[in-house]
Amino acid sequence: MADKFDPTHAHKLENPERLVELPPADIVRLLALRGDETIVDYGAGTGLFTVPVAAALTDGRVLAVDEHPALLAYLEEKVASAGLPEGRVVPVPTADNSVPLPDGGADRVLMINVLHHVHDDPAAMAEVQRLLGPGGRLVVIDFAEMDRPVGPPNDHILSLEQVRAAVADLGLRELSVHLPGDVGRYQVAVVAEMPCDAPVAGGDGDAKATPPSAIGGAGLDTAAGA
Repeated sequence: MADKFDPTHAHKLENPERLVELPPADIVRLLALRGDETIVDYGAGTGLFTVPVAAALTDGRVLAVDEHPALLAYLEEKVASAGLPEGRVVPVPTADNSVPLPDGGADRVLMINVLHHVHDDPAAMAEVQRLLGPGGRLVVIDFAEMDRPVGPPNDHILSLEQVRAAVADLGLRELSVHLPGDVGRYQVAVVAEMPCDAPVAGGDGDAKATPPSAIGGAGLDTAAGA
């Protein structure tokens, strides 16, 4: 099983340099938001990126999911001082990977520097798959296999091909692949969506569902590093 994040390192998550290395505007670009989506920030940590993502919504909400209550306490303080509308960010503590949404209840699932922790946890990966309805978008951003001054050593992270394979194993259609320097200075990113004709996870195998909301935003990046 991959290493879990140590909450005693919470102060590292609050380093403002992280916002330079991974600009929130680039995260929002990959999410391709219309403004009214339900977003699951899976492994939200202290909310350093949760708050700017929530600020990009005109309606909708972000469910900030994390297994560490101490990290969510940081997040709640940050949300309270950000001036966001009530209910725009919903902290969700979880000890069993579950998120209180129905099958297909998320328009977007965001995983920032999380996949290398949970890629071999079947319950976590199944929950990500369950959350995404047809047309729902997954954005995975994780540390690249490269020389980096930040993040875990390369033998604790996934190669780009391993990230792509983990996303494909969820039954998602890959939309774009981004190399270091495009979205994050030291990260790769993979964007994928649940096919619109996909059965709803947990359904009877034949049931189809209307997408939670249509994919919004400008055109898709279809080439690696585009």
